[in-house]
Amino acid sequence: MDQSAFLDAMNITRWRSADKPSKPYLVLHDLDADLSDETLIVDVLRLLGVEIEQCEFDCEMVKGPQVVWDMRKVKVRPRVAWIVSAPLSDLPVNPQEKRQLWLQISQHLDKQQTDKDEPNAQH
Repeated sequence: MDQSAFLDAMNITRWRSADKPSKPYLVLHDLDADLSDETLIVDVLRLLGVEIEQCEFDCEMVKGPQVVWDMRKVKVRPRVAWIVSAPLSDLPVNPQEKRQLWLQISQHLDKQQTDKDEPNAQH
């Protein structure tokens, strides 16, 4: 058995060095995810105002960074990601999933604009 798969099956988190500066954003994906379509990832993150270099990519929640995109097959609550989509490999072949992704991006940007316009708004 693959060591990573074993750790995941046992729900054991991986050790992270405190020396390594953490990035402010997190993109969640499945362990077996194909993230080779970097163009789509960069485009979506750019629309959200995030650079790919600012992101950690992981299969599970990590304390600290803000989750900007959850593209795992099985979503886990609480849902804290700015946007949630099907896995990256499913987006090009499923127009409905792609439409949902763009709708969420639009809603997120609208919310950001509203928050900017109303700096003293209660949340």
